[in-house]
Amino acid sequence: NIEVNVAPRPPVLCPGCPHRATYYAVKQVAPKDTIYPTDIGCYTLGLLPPYETADFLLCMGSSIGTGCGFSYATKQKVISFIGDSTFYHAGLPALINAVHHNHDFVVVILDNSTTAMTGHQPHPGTELDGMGNEALPIDMEKVVRGIGVKHVEVIDPRNLKEAKEAIKRALEHDGLSVVISKAPCILLERKLKKERKLYQVNQEKCKKCKICITKFACPAFYMDENEVKINPALCTGCGVCPQVCPFDAIGVVE
Repeated sequence: NIEVNVAPRPPVLCPGCPHRATYYAVKQVAPKDTIYPTDIGCYTLGLLPPYETADFLLCMGSSIGTGCGFSYATKQKVISFIGDSTFYHAGLPALINAVHHNHDFVVVILDNSTTAMTGHQPHPGTELDGMGNEALPIDMEKVVRGIGVKHVEVIDPRNLKEAKEAIKRALEHDGLSVVISKAPCILLERKLKKERKLYQVNQEKCKKCKICITKFACPAFYMDENEVKINPALCTGCGVCPQVCPFDAIGVVE
């Protein structure tokens, strides 16, 4: 028997996950009563605080179809989230329906270039097939535009300013909008051993507002006594947290 009290912790997005940046940007600009249909994938974790960007989940590919319904049934803004692999697998028919009936809502496609949740299987948007052979990747933006979506933007969510502006434009657009939030899964980047910069908190500048912990919620942040710190073993160097800090207290480790 091991008598150790382990603090309970809900499942979280990985440190450096681009979905976290997307959700943070959305929550910064979307109205408080926005409805968020979501789908099957790592991004389903948007259900949990502090993001709370998953109000309805039925089955794989349902986020766009239910978004169509919500946009008809209410005047509230609707933002549907769907991953890249789920979009190719089950999102296309619903998007065609949304275009055909001129629905007015936003679809955010979380494109991390893999099927991350179930073990990084390839999908039609990747350059390899399931056997590891070269395959012709299907261009998501061209597919979306080809279906007939008029308002389409591709963003890198790790640039928060760019992401917030794009999402705001999508919300203001009259009709269907698609924002493709494109950045690779952080586990893929680590597997490729790309060079990364570590970040640290400047304790002289830090005001202990804890936005990095309570609003952005990156697991690399922690409290040490009364100081906010970044665990270097968890930091992936994604570079988003300095954009979150209102006091410019986060910088690269020299």
